[in-house]
This record gives sequence, structure tokens and C-alpha cells, in this order.
Amino acid sequence: MILDVGNVLIDWNPRALYRKILLGAGGQPDEARIDWFMANVCTQDWNIQQDLGRSIADAERTLHRQHPEWQIEIAAYYGRFQELIPGPVETTVNCMRRLREAGIPVHGLTNFGRETFAMTRQRFDFLRDFDGVVVSGEEGLVKPDPAIFKLLIQRFKLTPSRSLFVDDSQANIDTAQALGFQVHHFTRPELLPPHLTALGLFGQ
Repeated sequence: MILDVGNVLIDWNPRALYRKILLGAGGQPDEARIDWFMANVCTQDWNIQQDLGRSIADAERTLHRQHPEWQIEIAAYYGRFQELIPGPVETTVNCMRRLREAGIPVHGLTNFGRETFAMTRQRFDFLRDFDGVVVSGEEGLVKPDPAIFKLLIQRFKLTPSRSLFVDDSQANIDTAQALGFQVHHFTRPELLPPHLTALGLFGQ
């Protein structure tokens, strides 16, 4: 079993933080302003560079130069990083525990910054329970690049055809499938346990 982390084992929602910060009339979240901020300041392209190994300090310096008027909001992204993670996806965590109790190895493959994964692992004990984990920020590779999957295979001596890969990204699922993994596209937590049962990984 190979599990993604963000939006599979833990909720990942930057808007959860900025709904507390970017407020409009009556103290309510200014959704339009949040949309603009996520699309133009703390963007996915900016975030993926941290997933590739760029330090938080360098990431913040880059945005502070580009958007000096947003310094407080930029600083909040990593200064209050755990507020971007509302909590665990309990259904998946329970599946992980059941599989490990059954003696089935469970590995992790995640696009996550090196510094932020370390702090998040301290918060959630189940992230310390992987039999092995590949973190993009530690390797300088990100999904869906086949290279990070091949690194996972080599490092943990996996046989893709006998391994199930679970991820919420269709692009990542496509790469895994092309490399011979069994796959489960994670769209709703409640769909995972019956899929595992159908595969015979645990009983009813």
C-alpha cells in the first residue's frame, strides 16, 4: 500500500487559514480576495518549489520582493502552517492502521516541503508509522514525475503489480498506472474501505 498524504491522510486547505485573515464586511471571509491571493500571491506554482526543496526562508523572500504589500499575509502561510491542515482524514488513517495490523506494509509518497513535513509529522503520529516514506522536498522530485515513483520502487524494493497506490490527483494516478501499480483515485474517503475489502486486504 502506498498512500499520498495531503487530502488523503490529512486535510490540506490553505483557504482555511486565509478565511481567518482576509475578511470583508461584517468580519466575514472575503472569498473574492482569497481567490485573488491564492491565484496571484501564494500560488500553486510557488508552493511546488517548496515541494521540490526550496527553503521557507527563500520562498518568503521571493514573495516579499514581488508583493511587498502582502508581507503579513505571506508570512502567515508558513508562520501558521498547521492552520492550513484542519485535521486528519480519519477514514484513511483507520485503513492505514488496519493494514499495518494485518502485516501489510504501508508506504508514503508525498509532495511536501522538507521543513513542513517534519513539523507536520510531529503533529500527526500516524505519519511516523509508515514502513517507509518518500518526501518530494527531500528528493528534489515531485509527482507526477515518474522518477519519484521509480525512486520509491527502488528504495523499498516494491513490485508495482502487487502494490496499491492511492492519491487524490488524477495525474499522479496516471503515472502510477503507467508504471504498473494498482491504483485507487481518492475522491471520497468512504470509497476506500470497500475498495480495500474487494481486494481482500481486510475483511468486512
